[in-house]
Amino acid sequence: MNKKLYQKVIDYINEEITSGNLTIGDLIPSETQLSKLLGVSVGTVRKAIDKLENSNLLYRHHGKGTYVSDYGFDNSMFNFFSYGSETGSSIRIYKTTPIRKKTTATSEVAFQLEIERGADIIYLERRGYIDKKNPIIIEKSWWIAEVVEGLQKPNIHIPDLLYALISKKFKTQITASKEVLTAGIADSKTAKILHINKGDPVVILNRHSYAKHKGLVEFRITTGRADMFSYRTTIGNPN
Repeated sequence: MNKKLYQKVIDYINEEITSGNLTIGDLIPSETQLSKLLGVSVGTVRKAIDKLENSNLLYRHHGKGTYVSDYGFDNSMFNFFSYGSETGSSIRIYKTTPIRKKTTATSEVAFQLEIERGADIIYLERRGYIDKKNPIIIEKSWWIAEVVEGLQKPNIHIPDLLYALISKKFKTQITASKEVLTAGIADSKTAKILHINKGDPVVILNRHSYAKHKGLVEFRITTGRADMFSYRTTIGNPN
């Protein structure tokens, strides 16, 4: 099979997601529709969709079609960085949300979210586990309150993949994010939560998330144990 042909399909679907034409939970065009639209065979389309499903960008609902997954946005850090495996293989992280509240933006949060100091925000603090015992990441996120009003209520279940909830309950579709990864050292509070020593190395990911028609809606800081961190990437196409 011509690799360039199925890559054409992959590129098209990626562009539709990046542009916001397709977002979390959307049904993508059928294999027949994509075949006609892009001038390739149904087999080529199927090959492309298989690859996108394997990378967790899409998921199939048998009998209903293929949909855009929420995995890519909720786990973009783990497209290249993974925890718990020296081989670099992805391992599922289970999350809890011990802290959630409505509060007001500090000067720093206001700057990051491009809002006025003292504006209403929703704050979430989550812990990520691979063994359901000891957390390996701390995830702090600040949301524009009017976008997710009610998320602070304890009766709302927050799943591992937060953006799925944001999309379905709050009709807010995360379409893009900007991320910066740095290294740091654990302060006493972080060390206590992650069961490491104060001053131990940690990795820190800052993220700004953008929603369709709403702009910047979330600022997030994820701090993780460096001793359970690995990097993996692929240069070129090995297939």
